[in-house]
Amino acid sequence: MGIRKTLFRQAVGRATGGKFAPVGRVQALIRLPVLLRLAYPLFRDERVPLYLRGSVLGLVAFIMSPFDLPFDIPVIGQFWGITMVVLVLEWFIKLAPADVVNEHIEALGLEKRVPKRPV
Repeated sequence: MGIRKTLFRQAVGRATGGKFAPVGRVQALIRLPVLLRLAYPLFRDERVPLYLRGSVLGLVAFIMSPFDLPFDIPVIGQFWGITMVVLVLEWFIKLAPADVVNEHIEALGLEKRVPKRPV
């Protein structure tokens, strides 16, 4: 395992207290449509704190900015960006109020793809 990958795993583990594991590239591609489908109505919901919505938008903009070194590497750069966006969206969904997330999961019919959060 490369040093960058090891450092990334350690940083994610420390930052989240071991609650979130880094997402693999293929898994990220598979999860992205579902996460986007759930994250969009959560962004529009006023019950989700404004600071949380703003933080996620800022992080996604930073990840997708052209001033990012990993994007200079063909193919790998795009996978890195997608993987990071998936990680940020998963954090957003896990940090949003559980009752709001569960309500949107039911409204979108995603019960089989996204587990409901305990309230």
